[in-house]
Amino acid sequence: MFKKMNLPNKITMLRIILVPFFVVAMCFPDNLNWAKYVALGIYVFASITDFIDGYISRKNNMVTKFGKIMDPLADKILVSAGFIMLTGVGIIPAAITFIIIFRDFFVNALRMFGSDKGKDVAAVLSGKIKTIFQLIGVPLAILGYALNGAATTAGTTASKVNFGAFVSNATNMTMIELLVNVGMTVAISAAVIATLWSFIEYVIRFKDSIDVEE
Repeated sequence: MFKKMNLPNKITMLRIILVPFFVVAMCFPDNLNWAKYVALGIYVFASITDFIDGYISRKNNMVTKFGKIMDPLADKILVSAGFIMLTGVGIIPAAITFIIIFRDFFVNALRMFGSDKGKDVAAVLSGKIKTIFQLIGVPLAILGYALNGAATTAGTTASKVNFGAFVSNATNMTMIELLVNVGMTVAISAAVIATLWSFIEYVIRFKDSIDVEE
């Protein structure tokens, strides 16, 4: 199967393959702080591949049906893994992770209905904007987690790592911690807004494709 794939699709599959390695790195004990930087490196590299495969496919006219389906799926797997792991250590609120993942599953179902009806299932602008902010916010959250050292003990996360912590805890942060936390909070907030926007856009786009009688 891999031999028949073009280069952009191989890069897309690489992004999916990297996700388990990211999860394993995030699961290392908190006192092994180097593992957080490994997780950050894997996530950033995987995120970069999203832009590389898109650029190559557009430049060389290598867009395929496989790519239209698997590229956004690879993004969803990567982003979902990031949000779930960061919620697990208490950095990202569970409500945000629920919104992100719920939208992705629901929209994926809508796109399947649309594909069955022969509609174009390529990602819309709002979905791309959402993905960009997610791929910025999650690495910043991991970086803040790493900069803070062993941020969790017995399930309690250091407050200056949390989403929005700069609002009440800025005086206890170094300049880089403050910048990272502000950047993470702004990026993820923008991602949530874009997520809701794209959810509505996809519902409007594919609502006519759903036939409950078939």
